[in-house]
Amino acid sequence: MNRGQQVFSRGPRSRFTIVDMPKDKHLQRKTIKRFWDYVKHYPLALMVIFLIILIQSGFSLTLPYIVQIAIDDYINIDTVDFTAVLIIFASLAILTAITAFGAWIQRVLIAKAAGKITADIRLEAFSKLQRLPIRYYDQHAHGEIMSVITNDVETIFTAMSQVIPQFISAAIMIVGSIVLMFVTSWQLTLVVISLFPLMIFMIAFITTRAFKYFKTQHEKLGEVNGILKEDIDGLKAVKLYNQEENMIRKFDVSNDGLQKSSYKAQLFSGMMMPIIRLLDNILYGVVITAGAILKIRFGIITVGKIQSMTNYSRMFVRPISNIAQIYNLLQSAIAGGYRVFGLIDQEDEYLSDPTEELPSQRFDVEFQSVSFGYEPEQEVLQDISFRIDSGKTIAIVGPTGGGKTTIINLLSRFYDAKAGQILIGGHNVFDYSKSSIRGKMGVVLQTTYLFRGTIMDNIRYGRPDATLEEVIEAAKTAQVHDIVERLPKKYLTKVKEGGKNFSHGERQLIAIARAILCNPPIIVLDEATSSVDTRTESKIQKSIGFLVRNRTSFIIAHRLQTIKNANLILVVNEGKIIERGTHAELIAKGGMYCEMYTLQFGTGN
Repeated sequence: MNRGQQVFSRGPRSRFTIVDMPKDKHLQRKTIKRFWDYVKHYPLALMVIFLIILIQSGFSLTLPYIVQIAIDDYINIDTVDFTAVLIIFASLAILTAITAFGAWIQRVLIAKAAGKITADIRLEAFSKLQRLPIRYYDQHAHGEIMSVITNDVETIFTAMSQVIPQFISAAIMIVGSIVLMFVTSWQLTLVVISLFPLMIFMIAFITTRAFKYFKTQHEKLGEVNGILKEDIDGLKAVKLYNQEENMIRKFDVSNDGLQKSSYKAQLFSGMMMPIIRLLDNILYGVVITAGAILKIRFGIITVGKIQSMTNYSRMFVRPISNIAQIYNLLQSAIAGGYRVFGLIDQEDEYLSDPTEELPSQRFDVEFQSVSFGYEPEQEVLQDISFRIDSGKTIAIVGPTGGGKTTIINLLSRFYDAKAGQILIGGHNVFDYSKSSIRGKMGVVLQTTYLFRGTIMDNIRYGRPDATLEEVIEAAKTAQVHDIVERLPKKYLTKVKEGGKNFSHGERQLIAIARAILCNPPIIVLDEATSSVDTRTESKIQKSIGFLVRNRTSFIIAHRLQTIKNANLILVVNEGKIIERGTHAELIAKGGMYCEMYTLQFGTGN
């Protein structure tokens, strides 16, 4: 059965970035190779894009040569052949139009291909999130995880839609312009190439500094998203404790860090085009001057060839500047890609999971000397041992933080014990698949979650094929049917995100109906009645009585009245079982359980 909501998250949580940006060039190349692994799944699209860019670049490289012919053969002579000139310039107009149309076509195709590629990456990242252990979510801020799936993947899309076509076009234009420059005038070509080292130095100077701030920008953006999600999720607490101004200040600090890193990244990357244009204009002037000297003094070059050389030199310089620009984009994509692939490469909790299904027809549960800690140095459970027979009810009580929910975490295999064994029907849970173990369990948490959709969708979340009659029967047993019937659309009523259009108590009742419908052999109730009034609790107790009948049941409760009839009660404190027995036996002992019960009801009866 699907366990979308059944997450016990009592472990320690810390806020830090998913992964840092790789400084090792080898890791950067590895990230680029990962991109290519996705790109190569669309060879036909890439081939068409390459052919269009090749044709478009070929036409662009032809234009200066046609102008050269027009100048040298038809304009720069005593008599101008207007017919030939008109034909040439008509050809130029047609070639320019074809080039523009080709540019539009390749943009459309690359946008479609990049969209499919990033959709593949996003789907794989989201799929990995479904297979990650609870520990991952306990150790990473949820806002930062969301930032990876949204912002970082979007950065990859932007980069791919620009990097791939510009890189192919730049490579063709650089090679083509060099060849044609040597064909036109090898002397002026040497002049152009002599300025190349200065250009590379300036580009390298800018890009290395811009990249550092692009990396910081990604990190700060994840931090801002984390604070934003934290504020939205905890908005009621923020308002109740009058912490609006503190949250604003906290957000302002992170937002200011994001603004500064973004500004510096854009400052350096924005220097690229002005400097390239400056070098371009310097190169233009140098070529014109050198060409004039070669024509006037040596007579070895024509005006048309000088014109061609100025255009070819620009066709040589501008792609290099484009590569520098897309290098910034590529670096930004590498920073995002490294984070995304870092998530995708996280250890899958099902990777080494056995494939065998739990064969048990009995569902007695036994903990044998189980110890566990969320951190290696700090044990939350110490040498826990108990047994509950199939079809019986066990209650776990004790002070907050004593380890009650951790026992359920281990039984559900959201975490694995560091020592000892957990047996279901005499079978070690580590020998069987997690999905088969969780499929035998129904869980109602203290904090319930409803998904977008209808009430019916939420009740049959674990059994999508359940009929309306089965849903209604489960709702009646959970005491929620009458509430649903009062709604205008009844079971087809839409549920907002998280069930925000229902009270906490109503959400719990729907969650109980969901567990009843799944009809699991093991039931876990973690403070399942904590958010309902006394009258509703009385009704729910009758439902729970039906729910736990003939099922192995675990009840975590602070209201001790609800567990008086349990077959076994464990009192857990500081990770140890300090008392065990029935209600009457524990009252007779006069220990912690008796003290807790007396504080609640003033009597030991």
